[in-house]
Amino acid sequence: YFAARRHILTRMAGLSPLVAGVRNFVEQHVPEGDGLEERQMFGMAMWLVRGNMFLGVGLRSGRLLLRVGEENVEGILEAHPLGVERCGAASGRVFPGTVMVDQEHFRGDTLMAPWFDYAMAHNRTLCSKASAEKPRKKRPREAPPAADGDVAGEEATEAAAGEAAAGAGTARPRPSSTTGGAFARCVLDVIRRIPRGRVAAYGQVAALAGAPRNARQVGHMLKEGLCAGGAPWHRVLGASGKISLPASGGGDEQRRQLEAEGVVFQEGGAVAKGARWERSEPFYA
Repeated sequence: YFAARRHILTRMAGLSPLVAGVRNFVEQHVPEGDGLEERQMFGMAMWLVRGNMFLGVGLRSGRLLLRVGEENVEGILEAHPLGVERCGAASGRVFPGTVMVDQEHFRGDTLMAPWFDYAMAHNRTLCSKASAEKPRKKRPREAPPAADGDVAGEEATEAAAGEAAAGAGTARPRPSSTTGGAFARCVLDVIRRIPRGRVAAYGQVAALAGAPRNARQVGHMLKEGLCAGGAPWHRVLGASGKISLPASGGGDEQRRQLEAEGVVFQEGGAVAKGARWERSEPFYA
């Protein structure tokens, strides 16, 4: 199976020594019994472990994408201040739980080992998913590889991969009750995942947290200071795409913060269609 995958990747994309080195490392270090898949997707050579997106290498940019979990990103950035950034940071569309690493910081087995460990540690926290070798009705649309020197194109393919990594994974169980602090933590987790430059409706946040009928409760939680610790409260709007707070009661500040992230407001006060977060698969169920 892997020999066939390697042959296809070499023929389709032109196998570079960098990608070959990462592939060899991954195949040697992923434990026996863990499902390991290799794909060409989003302009990257990508590996999935136990059915979950694991890591990948940009076929043009040569950068390493890691899925490490949002709770680990800041610690990784502090430990590696050079050559590492959140996925999408260059374009302003940051994707939770993922980082990009410049190739001089992971080329070779010695440098690759700690990055592999970061990704594997997070992978162990995820539920195993069915093998992707089974037929699928739909497959992710593959972004074309960027032309040489096409920085914008490289950023777009990396962003697509980051979005998939940030949104991949089996939903976690929702607390049985929606009235306690456990459910509030689910809502807070969803709000923290809303990408920079995107907005979500109260009902969408509730649905992603596993309670699609609790839109009003989400609004009440925000009013009571759920995001006082710094979560992006300003990215949550009404179903119409409009700011529901009065101008003097936080509405002006909310609009200011959204516009600073590149969100465009239409005449009438609703955000432009492209600003809406398209996530529909729940994080909790």
